[in-house]
Amino acid sequence: MPTYKVIYFDSKGRGETIRLALTVAGQDFEDVRYVKEEWEKVKPTFPQKQLPCLQVDGRYIPQSGAIMRYVGRAFGLYGANNDESTGIDVILGATDDFVKHVITATYEKDDAKKAELKKDIEQSKVVQYMDILEEILKENNGGDGFFVGDKISVADILVFDMLDQVTAMITLPAFPPKLGALIDRVKTYPKIKEYLAKRK
Repeated sequence: MPTYKVIYFDSKGRGETIRLALTVAGQDFEDVRYVKEEWEKVKPTFPQKQLPCLQVDGRYIPQSGAIMRYVGRAFGLYGANNDESTGIDVILGATDDFVKHVITATYEKDDAKKAELKKDIEQSKVVQYMDILEEILKENNGGDGFFVGDKISVADILVFDMLDQVTAMITLPAFPPKLGALIDRVKTYPKIKEYLAKRK
């Protein structure tokens, strides 16, 4: 059996969805977390000199999107066929578009500009993002299950984690009904519920 290490900073960020996906898969992994000073020392030894990285039997996989797809394919969390996998890719793409706005606002140095970007996310971007997800969700089983097929996938895990993390930055509006119910299903998924109860 391969051994897995999730390597990231001591935070949620782009590493948390990977941790959650491996947890849902029932796969043990070493959770390696670097503080900034430690990371600067080892940074030159990592591919693309960035995190997160997934180490599988000593082989490094960079880029969070590639890692999520790798884990999804390896553990049956990436759809049952090409149509379902493509549906997951659509959600991963929509989430990445939204995350770019959040990152831009997070790292903006000018306070006035930062406040303006944050307001735009709260009043516009997050609503657009959730409406897109609501419509996609309703296309599968009327929105009463998961994003694709009949079981949890990396799309469900990613959306839950992203909205969970964004609440630390902005005040979220009420979830659309189907999306809100999905978030609850993911949050109470047995392996995720157990993980969240003891999360660092």
